[in-house]
Amino acid sequence: MVTRVEIAWERRPEPAKEVQEREIGGKKFKLGKSLGQEAQDQIVEVIARHMDDFAWSASDLPDIDPDFLYHHLTMDPQVRPVRQRRRKFNDDKR
Repeated sequence: MVTRVEIAWERRPEPAKEVQEREIGGKKFKLGKSLGQEAQDQIVEVIARHMDDFAWSASDLPDIDPDFLYHHLTMDPQVRPVRQRRRKFNDDKR
């Protein structure tokens, strides 16, 4: 019997194994070689048309607070981490 997890894992997209670099508007992009030439050309066209919509660095976002961009956990260094107890699930839930 196939479980939902196995089905989801089979459908999970994977990164392209073989890529080629293309330069678009002075920036380098990686496109999968498994894409057909027509699909690659369409992707290049969309990227080229919307180059100014991408943020290439934090300096391209002058109105956004850098503290908002970075993820950090506020933790007290004096407190020792606590390991939670292991939860056991029945076969159906696993």
